[in-house]
Amino acid sequence: MNTEIIVAIVGALLGGSGIGAAIVSAIANRQKTAAQATMTLSAGYEVRLAKLTERACQLEARIDTLEGQVSSLKSGISERDATIVNLQQENVDLQDEINKLRKAVSCRDSRIKELERQVVDLTKRLDAMNGKQDGSGE
Repeated sequence: MNTEIIVAIVGALLGGSGIGAAIVSAIANRQKTAAQATMTLSAGYEVRLAKLTERACQLEARIDTLEGQVSSLKSGISERDATIVNLQQENVDLQDEINKLRKAVSCRDSRIKELERQVVDLTKRLDAMNGKQDGSGE
């Protein structure tokens, strides 16, 4: 009898007050709520994924632009390096030419000094010869 009384009480409680319907509704709503939560999370993830994909595309475009700029800069550097090498060689050639010209100037300076001494010597000799011919002794 004990069991029958308990079943009768549970039956009366569940059937008479609507608690049974509430429990069944809660169990059914639990699955529905879980499904809605999953859908909400999925929608949020889709939005986030779309934003990340858009950002990745923007970054890829930016990387392409920067790679183009790097390539252009490398090309400019290569051209400048070639110009530097050419100018350094030209500088060496000009230094060699300057040294040759300095030697030539030094030789000419020596020759000029020698010729000036000869002019002085010849002038003295000429003066001496003119003085002897005149006899004046001036």
